[in-house]
Amino acid sequence: MASGKPQTRPSVRHPSHSHPLRGHKAQVEDEIICSGCDLDLIGASFKCSKSECDYFLHKSCFELPRDIHHKSHPNHPLTLLYSPPNDHSTYTCNGCGEYGSGFTYNCSICQYDVHVGCVSMPETMKHEDHVHPLTLLYSTPSLEGHIFYCDVCQETMPRNLWLYYCQKCDYGTHLHSCVADEEEKPKKGGRGRGGEGGSDGNGVKGGRSSENSELAEMLKAQREMEKMQIALHLEMQRAKIDKKSRKHMLKMIFKKKKKKKKKKVKKAYAQDDL
Repeated sequence: MASGKPQTRPSVRHPSHSHPLRGHKAQVEDEIICSGCDLDLIGASFKCSKSECDYFLHKSCFELPRDIHHKSHPNHPLTLLYSPPNDHSTYTCNGCGEYGSGFTYNCSICQYDVHVGCVSMPETMKHEDHVHPLTLLYSTPSLEGHIFYCDVCQETMPRNLWLYYCQKCDYGTHLHSCVADEEEKPKKGGRGRGGEGGSDGNGVKGGRSSENSELAEMLKAQREMEKMQIALHLEMQRAKIDKKSRKHMLKMIFKKKKKKKKKKVKKAYAQDDL
């Protein structure tokens, strides 16, 4: 005789979360964000067994290896961290230049971070706007001091960011789609800025437009700060030069006075001898 008790699905543990997780099949209409990679979650996944906790993981994020070697950072292995390093609420990906608030592959020696989604980007891809396959590069192909522009959005690209590139046509685009996204409403899940299991969805993809504008503001503020630091440095250098110059002048004046005094003494002795 069958028991009247409802069957419960077996739970599993993951070191990124303090509660047990259960298997889940996410649908498009659920509009969920993975708390690991901060990207849209559809299909096989895991969710927190606690009803009040919006923590979700892709099956692929659940199974990520703890340590990897990646071509973008050949000198050191990258270690999977389940939250931004150094107790920060976010980090900046060295691959695409955007924020992350969930998992990161990190090199603690070099302070190098990459989204788990960026790490798995294919080495070649076909872009709808270009006839040839594009190859993944880990820095722009421009010479030092030259500016590289994305051929899709026409924005300048920092030299150290990854891109997809066609050498034959000198055609390059941002790592991820750079067509402006519309504002998206917050989705369930995503670590967000409030810590584990937050539901504000401030991930890399959820609300990408607001993240991009925030990044632009931060970069602008950073540039202003750099300008101020350069101006201050130049002012300090000028002050140092002025100080050295004054010291040198005083030294020369003192030497001249000393020389004159010696001449006077010599002259006085010469007159006495006469």
